[in-house]
Amino acid sequence: MRESIGSITLYNFIIIYIIITFGFMAGMVSYNKAFKINSRVIGAIEKYEGWNSGSQKEADNALKILGYRQKTGAFRCPERDDGTVLNNSSIYQYCVYDLGYDNDGYYKYGVTTYIYIDLPIVGDFSFPIFAKSNRIYKFTDSQEH
Repeated sequence: MRESIGSITLYNFIIIYIIITFGFMAGMVSYNKAFKINSRVIGAIEKYEGWNSGSQKEADNALKILGYRQKTGAFRCPERDDGTVLNNSSIYQYCVYDLGYDNDGYYKYGVTTYIYIDLPIVGDFSFPIFAKSNRIYKFTDSQEH
């Protein structure tokens, strides 16, 4: 009895290890991409001082450059207790939320992007990533919001 573990069992361990390792690496890449997209969308919101046509156009351009997933079917942004949904018409699967106006004259926005992991045998998974913007000062009441 030279070997305590048979070669087939050893091959199964190696295959399982490789599957777990590549799944973990794919998750890390998707996680990094979702946070990069969150920061780009929040950067566009802060640049244009709110969610308006300029910030939506810049966010969509950034998402196109980064290769973010486009809508393939019916996608609706989930409701949140702390804000209202602002974008259900975008061609990309991300959500922008108005988190409200405080008495100091500031708005805050929230952005949800998704991590997508497509595994051949198991199927597709998506996990939401939420981030908040810095406080944005409201200069006038006529600002597009």
